[in-house]
Amino acid sequence: MASKSLGSMESTMLEDRETSATVSDPGSFDRILVAIDGDTDDDVSAAAVSLAARHGARVDALSVVRMNASVDHWDLRVERREASAEAALDAVGDAADQTDVAVAKRLRYGDPAEQIELYAEHNDVDLIVVGEPTRTGIRRYLSPTSVTERVHRSASVPVLTVPADDD
Repeated sequence: MASKSLGSMESTMLEDRETSATVSDPGSFDRILVAIDGDTDDDVSAAAVSLAARHGARVDALSVVRMNASVDHWDLRVERREASAEAALDAVGDAADQTDVAVAKRLRYGDPAEQIELYAEHNDVDLIVVGEPTRTGIRRYLSPTSVTERVHRSASVPVLTVPADDD
């Protein structure tokens, strides 16, 4: 199962889980949460759908519109973020069109890492799939901790990180 589209540490951990799951319980992942936004690489959706197809699982696609103190009312910025989130959710549905995988699309508002964690806890999620951040330049200094890192630290279920396509 290991491929160049999966992060090395995460793919090894997932590979071990799949091996043990195949022996004892082929449906170990019944519900997979894929956390996406407008900047998420298509490989993230493809990985979640592929794993769901392999395990007979369903996919919950979650996109969170970031809300913070600087955006305290509904304005053009929020509407743009919402449109981008909805397009990302539609992309997950498109990725699943060629399979029998059921996809539930969910849009939430707030802090992305917090909303991902809350959704996973309250919806009996078995695996979270997220993209590796592609923060460069000043974004890396303004936000030293990515949503992906925060989800890894706080999630109570396994987290699979899919690296961005560098092409």
